[in-house]
Formats: sequence, structure tokens, C-alpha cells
Amino acid sequence: MKAHELIPREHGAWAMWIVPMLSSALVTRFSAAFAVLFISFTLLYVVHHPVVTMLKRRSVPRRRDVLLLLALAVPGLLAGAGIVFLANLPWLLVFAAIEGILFAFSIRSFLARDQRSFVSELVTVAALTLTAPAGYYTITGSLDEKALLLYSLNILFFGSSVFYVKLKIESIRSKGGWSGEAGKALAMMIVYHSVLVAVLAAAALYGVINPWLLAAFVPVVLQVILGALSHEQKVSFTRLGVVLVFQSLLFLAVIGVFLR
Repeated sequence: MKAHELIPREHGAWAMWIVPMLSSALVTRFSAAFAVLFISFTLLYVVHHPVVTMLKRRSVPRRRDVLLLLALAVPGLLAGAGIVFLANLPWLLVFAAIEGILFAFSIRSFLARDQRSFVSELVTVAALTLTAPAGYYTITGSLDEKALLLYSLNILFFGSSVFYVKLKIESIRSKGGWSGEAGKALAMMIVYHSVLVAVLAAAALYGVINPWLLAAFVPVVLQVILGALSHEQKVSFTRLGVVLVFQSLLFLAVIGVFLR
């Protein structure tokens, strides 16, 4: 198994689970249990990519590849199990079950070549950002309104990228035009971000969130506005991934300061 087949190269996907998990530590505190959870999820996330690749190719894995995956998966599972039983955090089993169901759905969509549909992408976002409440619970031992708020903010933020990337894909296919699927993607992106802005504005107005948290969403909203106005026929998805990483770091910083 080659290195590029073992390590997922999607910068955005890495950000979608690392940033939510780190946000849970920033709004609470770092702990040894959190560090173990982070290591566990990292190992299992790395295993996920080559497994999907092998299933897609419908190839019989070589013995050394199986041993390599087991060398990553077994410590990851043991680390997760250790937290559950040694730290007495049974709800992590529920998180693990939900993650398993959502990732099974994403694998099914990948094999059916439907991984770029809105539903599949949003399910993936929901699965990856679940690390926010999981990390919060691991550190505090409880699930409360703040955990739900943290999860909601992460879903809203990373859900934005689903609609933006879909818009760019369809725009390329339509050669910069907004007809057919490109027009549908544009409309859905506008609806999503209109709802996002309305929900966040209402939450800030009624004191559910600190108004300064709105700053975390300014870059993504500006990006979609510019994306709707542009008619690019060539898009670098590597650059889009890097941009998402920088937006995620700003989001993480704002959450860490204003959701404590």
C-alpha cells in the first residue's frame, strides 16, 4: 500500500473533524482522555480511506496491507474502548455507533458513485463534526446545551462548504453558466446561506450566542457571494481545500474566544 493510498489527502475533510474536536477543548479544557480520543479518531480516520479505496476497486487486499490496517485500527479501537471503560464515559459508545452508521452510509454512497450528492455530503459533515460533542463529553463528562450549540455551529460552518463546492463543480460542468444543475446548485446555496445568516442573526439577537461569534462565518458568506457572482470555468480544488483550512482556523479562534 502506497503512502497516498493510506493518508487521506482531502484537506477539507481533515479540517471537518479536527477543528470541531479542537473547538470542544478550547471551550472547556484539554485533558488526557481528550488526547487519547484524538489519537483514536486519527487512527480510525486514516484506516477509513484505504478501506473505501479497496472496496471501490473490488480488489482482494494483500496480506501486508491487511496487517498494516490492523496495526492502525486495533490501537485506535483499544484507545477508544479504554476511554469508555476506564473514564466511565458510556455515551461515547453511542457516538461510535452513530459514526459507524453515518460512515457506512458514506461508503455506500461512494461505491454507488453518489458521494457528491447533497445528502451524502451533508451526512459526511454530520459524521465528521460529531467529534465536537464527543470531545466535549469526553472532557466534561456531560452533554448539555453548550455541547449542542457547539455541534450546531460546526455543522452550519462546514455545511457551507458542501454547497459552495457543489456550485463550483456544476459551474465547471456548465462551462461557467447557471443553467440546469448549476442553476439548482446556485439556488440551493443561496437558500442554505440565507437560512444560515437568519438563524445566526436570530441567535445573536436573542442572546443564544455571543454576537462576536458571527465573525467566524463572515469569510464563508463572503466566499459564497463572490462564488455566485463569478463564472469560473476552471477551479483548483486543492486551493479550495487550503482556503477551507484557513477559514477553519479563523472559525476555531473565534469559537475559542467567544464561546468559553
